[in-house]
Amino acid sequence: MSCAPVAVSLFLTSVMSFREPLPIGCPPLDAARITAEVTIFRLVRTLPPLADDFRSQRAEHPGKYFTNECLARGLSVHALRRDSELAAKLPTLKGRQVCAVRLTADSGHLKPTGKPSHHTWWPFASFDILAHCGGLAA
Repeated sequence: MSCAPVAVSLFLTSVMSFREPLPIGCPPLDAARITAEVTIFRLVRTLPPLADDFRSQRAEHPGKYFTNECLARGLSVHALRRDSELAAKLPTLKGRQVCAVRLTADSGHLKPTGKPSHHTWWPFASFDILAHCGGLAA
């Protein structure tokens, strides 16, 4: 029956406390809850990074229309450092630096959302991102 996954999604969204309000069904059911330590990479404006370096597209552009509100409320990250370094060469991301973030169990949900290793991460409110982030030498 198809109503079970929807009920689970509504339950997860209402029980979990994410960094910002998420629409119903977000994160999606195919986003994995992080249960083991993993390192991801994010482009940041400053090293050491600031809290503002971990704002969603929705928080950065509150009046903008997004075709996928769930993705707009997550954070763009890469599984591979090299992919963040390549993304930093794009004109809109010029000057950004790579920050390694060590995710631990219960740091949120993660889903592959693009190529080559792009993921969207929905962090839990209780996860202290800055305490788990370190800048990387070029």
